[in-house]
Amino acid sequence: MIKSGDRVSLFHNIGKQGRVVGHRKVPTKTWFTNGSASHTWRILIEWDDGSRSEEAIGDVMRLD
Repeated sequence: MIKSGDRVSLFHNIGKQGRVVGHRKVPTKTWFTNGSASHTWRILIEWDDGSRSEEAIGDVMRLD
């Protein structure tokens, strides 16, 4: 699980590293046959170069 304060990188740009500064809940528009997903998460990241971005949780990996 990725938490605030964790060091992270992107799967599609491994050389870019930053720190998680927050999470944002995003409602989904997908319905499932055995229930429905109410939301998904976006991660707010402050990169080492000073910029910030919001990424999908599936595109981010934690650095240990």
